[in-house]
Amino acid sequence: MAKYLQTLLLTLTVGLFSGSVVANDAALADFMNKVKSLQTMEADFEQTTRDGMGRVLQQMTGRLVVAKPGKMRWSTNEPFEQLVVSDGEMVWIYDMDLEQVTLRDMDQRVQETPALLLTGEATDVEKSFLIDEEKTSSDHVFQLVPKDPSQLFESLEFHYRGKQISRMMIFDAAGQITEIAFSNARINHDIDSQAFVFDVPEGVDVIDGRHGR
Repeated sequence: MAKYLQTLLLTLTVGLFSGSVVANDAALADFMNKVKSLQTMEADFEQTTRDGMGRVLQQMTGRLVVAKPGKMRWSTNEPFEQLVVSDGEMVWIYDMDLEQVTLRDMDQRVQETPALLLTGEATDVEKSFLIDEEKTSSDHVFQLVPKDPSQLFESLEFHYRGKQISRMMIFDAAGQITEIAFSNARINHDIDSQAFVFDVPEGVDVIDGRHGR
């Protein structure tokens, strides 16, 4: 399950927002203003997955660091330890339990790599998604539904409080809902570039899944 959820984040396997969503130019403009204003972000997160009946299937905590252009460090704590690092061109996925590192090319298409939405590199949002928005008493919520019906997902939600993202909601086609709640966030501050460098540990298996390898 842990590996599946990490794949969710890298492949945008997201879920369904109830109700119809139509093209909304104002929502698109508002959302793009949010993501373009974000240069860096560092935050703790708690990730909870529930089934369609609301029962908790899995919970995990971790730390997320993102920076333009397309850089990310996503680490989860025990008992589901995993580390995902991207330098903007390549992705390392380190599974501690399996003692295995998988290498991948960074897909710059936003529908394939949702972290690009958080780093403001989502240049093809309008081409890839229908966007709507809703303002509640506490949150400004954006719902993104992919235009391509062949995707493994149906929609994604970004919740903002003021200028800061507070959580992401993922609803997969099987009816499961994954909520990623952010806390202790620091926005647009300097981040050590070494956060996006990964040195393969000695003795682990390496699977090179990059194109042409």
